[in-house]
Amino acid sequence: MADIRWFGRNDYEHLVVPGLCRLGLDVAVDGDDRATLAVAMNHDLAPAVWRYCHRHRVPFVSYVWDLPPSRIGAGQHDPVLSVGGRLLTLPRVGGPRYTTRRGYYSRLRFVATRARAIWTPSASSAIDVSRHFGRVPAVVQYCYNSALFTAACARHRPGPRTVPSELTLLSVSRLVPAKNHEAVVRAAARLGARVELIGRGPSQEPIRLLAARLGVPLRIRSGLPGPVVVAAYQQASVVVCPSRYEGLGLTGIEAALCGTPVVASDIAAHREFLGDAPQYFTLDDDDSLVAAIETARTSGPPPTAHFAMLTIDAAAKRFYDELSALL
Repeated sequence: MADIRWFGRNDYEHLVVPGLCRLGLDVAVDGDDRATLAVAMNHDLAPAVWRYCHRHRVPFVSYVWDLPPSRIGAGQHDPVLSVGGRLLTLPRVGGPRYTTRRGYYSRLRFVATRARAIWTPSASSAIDVSRHFGRVPAVVQYCYNSALFTAACARHRPGPRTVPSELTLLSVSRLVPAKNHEAVVRAAARLGARVELIGRGPSQEPIRLLAARLGVPLRIRSGLPGPVVVAAYQQASVVVCPSRYEGLGLTGIEAALCGTPVVASDIAAHREFLGDAPQYFTLDDDDSLVAAIETARTSGPPPTAHFAMLTIDAAAKRFYDELSALL
């Protein structure tokens, strides 16, 4: 019987698994065999984790990455019932509901609040989970992909470290309203810059229309292999992280490790994880954003020493310590 049944949906959510195995845990990432403990690393998998744990009577850990205010709002969860391990959501009668994806976040809440432990990647996410789910989680920081973003990324950044003749602003994240990419396009229009976006999502067409109206050269790509993403970071003049909310926020970390100047919105998660690496700007203040970009474009490579605790190995050790205490 494995020690851990790990539930993740992508390579990123499995980054620490090899490290956990090296440290001595037996971790299964697929199959239905009973394990001693389950770990839910993806919100989408909360119902599947619940069914597995209900079927095998296995305790579990719920890793709640974030609860975006745009999704939750000031509403309350819908009632959720477990019928034979299946989750049934009943629309709330009376009082405001979650703003969007109501059943989704209601089911996540149902599952998370019944976990042996709830973990979050940041203090800001922990505050939100406490407020909306009614349980105080532990902050167990995850990692960036330190196998891809290495010290060599900054050393191999092409071109001289001078003000480029053509200013290219890059942002890497999902194309959704909370990521605030429109602010980057507006800033680019004032600076005579081009914009590169790596990501996909429902905001893609509105962003394209805004860029066309403002005359901003725009390229949007998605599904790129890791080395191509690294090259995009290296070739950018400034990487902008304009999010209104983040649970972790990898873009600024990855950009700094590539030696590229970073501009970030002044939000709690950015302060928590990026420290002194970026130039910060005030949300909904385009003057502040433009000024931050102007300062960043003439700065040297951002400091990165504080990211040492966010490597894969460091996160695996944190997870190992926490999981060992639960086994």
